[in-house]
Amino acid sequence: MNKLETTLAGKKLKNPVIGASGTYGYGEDYKDFYPPDLLGGMATKGLTYHPKAGNRGIRIWETPSGLLNSIGLENPGVQEFVQETAAKLENLGTRIFVNLGGDCLQDYIQGAELLEGTDLDYIELNISCPNVKAGGMAFGMEAKSAGFITGEIKKVTNKPLIVKLSPNADSLTDVAKACEDHGADGLSLVNTFQGMAIDIEKKKPVFENVYAGLSGPAIK
Repeated sequence: MNKLETTLAGKKLKNPVIGASGTYGYGEDYKDFYPPDLLGGMATKGLTYHPKAGNRGIRIWETPSGLLNSIGLENPGVQEFVQETAAKLENLGTRIFVNLGGDCLQDYIQGAELLEGTDLDYIELNISCPNVKAGGMAFGMEAKSAGFITGEIKKVTNKPLIVKLSPNADSLTDVAKACEDHGADGLSLVNTFQGMAIDIEKKKPVFENVYAGLSGPAIK
């Protein structure tokens, strides 16, 4: 028996190491760099029901103690993902968590309904993206809205639902409890922290959206 084997929401993982959303593309991108079948699971880059071009301008900014990103959920949309990519991921030899975002409740519902037609393992409900202007993090900032959207998505999917939370919420514990009470099968803690970089020469924020998501040693 593999001593690292674990179980999450009723599904076995060969180990507890999961490639986080945004770090591993859609699996195919980095399989030559690090074979995905060595991982317990892999979360896809964020998807939305409608395709997104992402944010304009600078998207990545290295800091002395981490990295700021302002990608803006650039993605081909759930429909194209289901038609062109999903079947390839089923053969990667690891559990797949499909990271699903949206601008409104209907986007999340329609995205989850399309994913129901695939054999991918989990939905990672992204209610915590810090660098988009609509939807995203707004649902994860308060317990009531987080619980509501969790419950609505549970109605349309039979896949285990893992809710990805924001560290920027007023009370992360209240948000987590609300998601659990409304049927979340697990919680993903946490998305990047909201941050900002200033171009001191131009005397203005580096990113067109002003704020971006901070990851790395600074948040530990």
